[in-house]
Amino acid sequence: MLLNHEVNELTIAASRGLSDEVVQTTRLRFGEGVAGRVVQTGKAIFVEDIETDARFMRSNGPNYSSKSFISVPLRVKNRIIGVLNVNSPEKQRIFEERDVRLLTILADQAAITLENIELYDNLQNFYLEMVQTLARAIDAKDSYTHEHADRARRYARLIGKKLMLPEAMIRHIEYAALMHDIGKIGIDETILHKAGKLTPEERDIIKKHPAIGNRIIAPVAFLSPVAPMVLYHQEWFNGQGYPEGLIGEEIPLGARVVAVIDAYDAITSDRPYRKALSKQVAIEELNKGAGSQFDEKVVKAFLEILRDEEEAKLVHATNS
Repeated sequence: MLLNHEVNELTIAASRGLSDEVVQTTRLRFGEGVAGRVVQTGKAIFVEDIETDARFMRSNGPNYSSKSFISVPLRVKNRIIGVLNVNSPEKQRIFEERDVRLLTILADQAAITLENIELYDNLQNFYLEMVQTLARAIDAKDSYTHEHADRARRYARLIGKKLMLPEAMIRHIEYAALMHDIGKIGIDETILHKAGKLTPEERDIIKKHPAIGNRIIAPVAFLSPVAPMVLYHQEWFNGQGYPEGLIGEEIPLGARVVAVIDAYDAITSDRPYRKALSKQVAIEELNKGAGSQFDEKVVKAFLEILRDEEEAKLVHATNS
């Protein structure tokens, strides 16, 4: 059980042998029951017979198959983060003091592991917030791409899920979707905001933004898997893109995902040189480019997501 410090309440975080209902409904306040007292005092409690022990909470707790029970604190330095509760696997066996000592050692190791997981999750959240801040800085520089990064991130995660990619890879593609245009920080605003047709020289300058983005991202260790996705998000599946003319599977999958999202958003957003086009036009362009400009399987996954969104809207409109 882990302690929620905001409400001083213990809940079951992981278990074996308990029903889903028990896991979801069991709550103990600070100082309540055996586990609550362990958190309060920081000391292990050994119960020989839970049926006769007044400290044991029966009304809202799980039903144990045996009477012998141990609860030990999960301690990180001087901070209690939860408890480890164990009951004897055999009805007739009663725990001994050596079992308490063994479980205390195990709980200390488990607490350190849990703390490291929490620190890792917090670090990942910090990274994501930093990436989002950088992405919004790009949006602020180019008013025509306002909120583009946030939309790209959402679609990146949905496509990753649709393609059944590992969570770590989905997260990297999210980062790539957020940051794929970060290289535009190094492009003159008069070119980015030009209402008319770009000259060949200006187009060449625009084409530098993936390489600029790669140079910004690559030195950051946690973003190193993202850098190639940013560098190659303007490559075409048939090898006609830039900067290196990669073909098919040579292009990182994350870059192929970003390419589809970026094209869709560019078509359906206002640009300096034209007003936004319809969603249907964007879908037609993606279908037209599937297999040449875009990876067909990524286009297929993305179009399924768009259809799912439309169906959800229709259901919501019908029910409201």
